[in-house]
Amino acid sequence: MVRKRFTWLALALAFVLIAAACGDDAETTTTTAGGSTAATEAPGATEAPAATEAPAATEAPATTEAVADAGAGFKVAFIYDGFQVDGGWNESHDIGRRFVEETFPGIETTFVEEVAPGAGAQAAMEDFAAQGYDMIIGTTFFMFDVQEVAPDYPDTIFLTWGGVGLLDNMAQYDAASEDGRYLDGLVAGSMVSEGATIGYVGAFPIEEVNRAVNAFAIGVREVNPTATVELVFINSWYDPPVEQQAAQALIDSGVEAISHELNSPAVPSAAESAGVYISGYGFDASANAPTKWLSSFVLNWGAYYVDQVQDMIDGTWEAAQFYGDLSDGMITMSSFGPDVPQDVIDLVGQRMQEIADGTFDFFAGPIFDNEGNEIVAEGATLEERPSCCLWLVEGIEGEIPAG
Repeated sequence: MVRKRFTWLALALAFVLIAAACGDDAETTTTTAGGSTAATEAPGATEAPAATEAPAATEAPATTEAVADAGAGFKVAFIYDGFQVDGGWNESHDIGRRFVEETFPGIETTFVEEVAPGAGAQAAMEDFAAQGYDMIIGTTFFMFDVQEVAPDYPDTIFLTWGGVGLLDNMAQYDAASEDGRYLDGLVAGSMVSEGATIGYVGAFPIEEVNRAVNAFAIGVREVNPTATVELVFINSWYDPPVEQQAAQALIDSGVEAISHELNSPAVPSAAESAGVYISGYGFDASANAPTKWLSSFVLNWGAYYVDQVQDMIDGTWEAAQFYGDLSDGMITMSSFGPDVPQDVIDLVGQRMQEIADGTFDFFAGPIFDNEGNEIVAEGATLEERPSCCLWLVEGIEGEIPAG
């Protein structure tokens, strides 16, 4: 069962955030002010990016005498698979962690960074559970690790991004990135010439990434029917030099705009340097491309985390699958770039409302893949979105590698 209950919280937020990443092993934590703990920087070949200032979220409830100790006695741990401040995916989750602290001033939160799925993740979970943490939140595909650890700690609640299946003390959550990616496609398609090519740098050819680029291409071709999207994969979630190289190769090939599903600001920075329009991914990276920024959908995890913590405090928490979208505020939009005209902004606003209220479906048929096969018949729609897609929509130049 997919549960949706936190719209009021989502509407109270204005976060900027992303989707999926991979890293190394957990590092030790050190206590910081405010009762939270922070991971020490993990050693590695890639240096962590400098901290960026996140746009302010709508204020949490005022810390009055009645709520000053809200959450007191409860502890929540976050496990990040990359750097806490990565300019994307993990930073978006960390903004959610901070919103939990703001909403429950008495609560204690901590995090570890650079933890890959596998033995390192299981060790981190076991360590937190043994220390008495009430909730452990994994921000990437830790589902199999949780399934190994959770049965041994029945009094600890585990949340894990992605996957399917539940345990009595394990819930699963994900975001409908395709909703926002379609909207970004509308903007990008409107801002390039008729029949232009738009570049797209993807991480891995998995369902999550394929679904997003398909939605992006559908949005592009709705407003620019002869435009195409040139897709390349780099087989990494976070590798700024390789991300920059892939973006530059697409720029050198003549694309008029570029987008990506990666975790660092490397692609927006490359686009800005080359004078090419950029659509971000899940995080407002407009500061990295002040003149060429178009838009980005934003992943807003905070309201979901607050909802789960509140249920934990109330003693009403139940394991459930959650797939957040535009209707409940898990998907929002960033600021628009300086060149985006009002009529395009208005179209995005119209489509946002129509998607949220169920009167428009960008995955309605007919839909053909880029090999000419009918995927969705006329009058039908794409079913089981979280498990889609192992195909690429018509208009995308690229392929899913075999195997």
